[in-house]
Amino acid sequence: MRRVLENLTGLISGVVIGTFGVVIHNFSLRWFPLGLVVALVGSAAASSALGIYWGRRGVRFWFLLGWTLIALRGGFFGNSDELLIMSNGAGDAYLGLGFLLVLLSIWTRS
Repeated sequence: MRRVLENLTGLISGVVIGTFGVVIHNFSLRWFPLGLVVALVGSAAASSALGIYWGRRGVRFWFLLGWTLIALRGGFFGNSDELLIMSNGAGDAYLGLGFLLVLLSIWTRS
């Protein structure tokens, strides 16, 4: 029962962090992409923190799954042809670098 709760915590955390990342990734202050940096650092930090807290890599995998589901859903067209993650520099960087950073946090020991 404990592992089920750990995995569910990882999945729900991935969905929540992914949702915040999708919402703020396109925010910038003049030339500096502040939203993208906050979204990427927050995603990697949350994944690492879950792994450190629970002591397992499996929780990080479930985090990656929840994060990826939300990020991919934000990249597809919605009912009214709206996009949450557009095909611009910030959107492409968020999808590519975010996935790689979270995947890298799974492979780390701490």
